[in-house]
Amino acid sequence: MVTRLKDGIVKPKIFTFVGQSKSKTIAENDTPVEPTSVVEALKSVSWKNAMNVELEALQANKTWSLVPYKLEMNVVGNKWVFRIKYNADGSIQRHKARLVAKGFHQTPGIDFSKTFSPVVKASIVRVILTIAVSKNWSIRQLDINNAFLNGHL
Repeated sequence: MVTRLKDGIVKPKIFTFVGQSKSKTIAENDTPVEPTSVVEALKSVSWKNAMNVELEALQANKTWSLVPYKLEMNVVGNKWVFRIKYNADGSIQRHKARLVAKGFHQTPGIDFSKTFSPVVKASIVRVILTIAVSKNWSIRQLDINNAFLNGHL
């Protein structure tokens, strides 16, 4: 039996972006691809720039410092994560690169003593928005490019 795929007949997937008067469609072959490795990312100027922005932010906020290596140290590796951020109309807003630590290599009590992850509950956001609407306050969105727990404001 000969299928359409075996015969070379392929129907491209169409993605529709909602949020504009006429919906914009992009065939799957036209969409930009997020790199899966650093080697892939370094071939593109936009991904290199995104990586530089991330490294500069990490250095400016003093999130790490180089120390002499000792044999008893547990060196934690890292990995680059690449994402393309889109506008509501489907156009590319920016290329985002994040350098993340492979924390699963750490041992609690040896490599770290406590963790903290500040999270806002959705119910709190709804209450604040309800108060703002009832008081007729203007509401604006703020996008923080890099947020650090102990960073200087």
